Amino acid sequence: MKKFGELFKKYRLRAEFETFPSFGEALYEKGYHLESSIFSRWQNNSRLPTSRQLILTIIGIFVEKRAITTIHQANEFLAAAGHGYMTEEEKATFSFPQDPIVPFQVPHEIANFIGREKLITEIKKDITSGKIIILHGPPGIGKTALAIRLGHLLRSAYPDGVLWYKVDSSNVIDILLSLARLFGEDIRAIKDLAVRASVVRTLLEHKKLLLIFDNVSSKDKAQIYALLPNTRTCGVIFSSREQKLAIASPTGFFAVKPFDALDVLSLFQQILGRYYVVKHKKEIVTIGEKLGNLPLAVHLVATNVRQHKLRLQEYIDQLNTDSFDLTSLNYEDRNLARAITMSYDGLTHEAKEIFVSLGVFEGKDFSLEAVAFVNKLSLRKIELLLQELSNLSLIEQSQSHRYRIHPLLRSFAREQMKTSSPYLQAAFYYEQLLNEADQKNSYNPLTHEVDNIIYIFKKCYDLGYWDQVITLWNPIEKFLSDINETKKLKSLTQTIDTAPSVNNLQKIMTVYMLFLFLYWILLSLSGLKTGFWNYSSSLLNSFIPLIGGLVGIFGSRHWGMFNTNIGKAILFISIGLSCWGSGNIVWGYYNFFAKIDIPYPSFSDIGYLSASIFWIFGSIYLSRATGAKFSLKAKKNKLFLLLIPFLIISFSCYILFFVIKQGIILEPPLKMFFDLAYPVGDVIILTLAVIIFGLSVNFFRRKYRLSLFMILTGFVGMYISDFMFSYTTSIGIYYNGSFTEFMFCISLFFITWGTLSFYLTPKKK
Repeated sequence: MKKFGELFKKYRLRAEFETFPSFGEALYEKGYHLESSIFSRWQNNSRLPTSRQLILTIIGIFVEKRAITTIHQANEFLAAAGHGYMTEEEKATFSFPQDPIVPFQVPHEIANFIGREKLITEIKKDITSGKIIILHGPPGIGKTALAIRLGHLLRSAYPDGVLWYKVDSSNVIDILLSLARLFGEDIRAIKDLAVRASVVRTLLEHKKLLLIFDNVSSKDKAQIYALLPNTRTCGVIFSSREQKLAIASPTGFFAVKPFDALDVLSLFQQILGRYYVVKHKKEIVTIGEKLGNLPLAVHLVATNVRQHKLRLQEYIDQLNTDSFDLTSLNYEDRNLARAITMSYDGLTHEAKEIFVSLGVFEGKDFSLEAVAFVNKLSLRKIELLLQELSNLSLIEQSQSHRYRIHPLLRSFAREQMKTSSPYLQAAFYYEQLLNEADQKNSYNPLTHEVDNIIYIFKKCYDLGYWDQVITLWNPIEKFLSDINETKKLKSLTQTIDTAPSVNNLQKIMTVYMLFLFLYWILLSLSGLKTGFWNYSSSLLNSFIPLIGGLVGIFGSRHWGMFNTNIGKAILFISIGLSCWGSGNIVWGYYNFFAKIDIPYPSFSDIGYLSASIFWIFGSIYLSRATGAKFSLKAKKNKLFLLLIPFLIISFSCYILFFVIKQGIILEPPLKMFFDLAYPVGDVIILTLAVIIFGLSVNFFRRKYRLSLFMILTGFVGMYISDFMFSYTTSIGIYYNGSFTEFMFCISLFFITWGTLSFYLTPKKK
């Protein structure tokens, strides 16, 4: 015996009471005022109605709605509540239908069905001419709702009945058995599919019957064929997610499309009333757009808003995030996530991977080449896999070699993405496209990629792919400016904090530098060239690179440290600063404890030379991070790359051999080594620094332009300081606290100050 809750749900839905409040309203008209929570308890069998008269009233409502059509059904419902069967007197109060029994097994019409008038007219025309109708489209598009609607509209045209079967949850053998039983034939003994199908075709040969098969798949062509009658008097409607079903008979393929804005507003008006729609028109249209105007999703949102008194802005806020939960679109026994999952689970492993990768695209469509690049597969292979997805209505062709995916299917794809590598690959692809367009001086072919590019940039920011954030910013800014997308450019710059700023560490370092400057002024005025105050001057200069370097090393973790080029650049420059500061501490040891005024060469040079080596690596990684590799593809920039090192090296050789050495090369070998090593390191560092500043200074609307300029100035200062040191030590006029030493100090301050700008990553506004 069936439980009361099961029967209550069954007859309530048959009576087209899709929500408890709507059922409560019908009961209220009969004189009963009950809370919706009571109906929920009835349905889950945690509580049963105790009043026999209340149950009889409910049966009366169900009889009026033709949900209960026989005394047997009424008795079963009453008995399930523990009240036995009806008395003869009670039976007499009901008017059960006395019409001849014509099978009509179509579910009750979907509440608030709207639109599709043109499509319904075309289908009616084709089905009456003997064509098999195939309704296809993605999950949630309304194929089932439309098929149900057609079943009710065509009822009078098929006097022998309208039958409905869900093929995905039923066995074809059992469907044939059901058909035969309806027309008085028992074929249980027949096990062969083809024989059963033949018997059923014979039974239907002179019938005018409409068969509706919901959610059909082409995986088993034999089963589809077994369901087809061999007479044109019978109508057949298939609903499928697939665009192509292998059917030899004349067919009419009808793509079920999303709603338009007017349909969305009409649906909300039916559910929530005209006044509500007039008041919230803008928000409703926005929700429809965010949901891709998918009928099931729009209907579920409108119903949830009515039932739970939700604010529309709450839905909009959720839909504006990538983390929108599709399972929240749940109403009664319908759930969009479940419908999409069924389609996804039916894909091959390769097709699943391709479908998931489509989550990286935010624009209205995407190119075949982009999908191939992201998945590292050939164009031909990707084309075949996209055709598979298209046939299953998971995507559709937009234009030649371009496809689009529904926003909610895209959200589902993003939920399935287990790694962020597709976003990184997409960033590489668009970085390459933008730079190629820049070289050709034509961005027009990329206008349809605007939203894809902006989304990938923002996603790289969220994921901490700083190399891509930095290298994409310049070309994106130029691209959006060139195609006059000023609003989107402004929106992008407002999303991320791009304004130049000075942090507290830089302020502290600036104050300390002012103190050292005053100290140097006073020392210079004193005329002292040796002793405690001179040694202290040198030692105090150590703290700028030493502390700044340690802070920079710690700060590099915010940029990925070893995982990104920008992280490695900051790390190596900071290590170089620490090495230089450590070397200067050793210099101070020689001054204070070994009583050596100018310990050159000495162990302190290990720190100084190590600093140059780390700065070389830091400059290399900084050039990579700022996108100089693409800027250098231009001919004028290649000339720039060749010219700068030549000029720097030529000038350096002149200064070193004709000014500093003045023809004198008879110096200690170790001193000669360091006199050559420092300028060589400086030449490399300075060349890279000039290239970085010259070609890649626009990152984050120049947020770091000043910082890069400070680092460059610092390296130029170190270049000059090293030559001054070599010159003054060669002719014997160098001393602690000299102008040369102050040049080292100010140069290190510039490098440190610029590096400290990267202590924290830019924040979202």
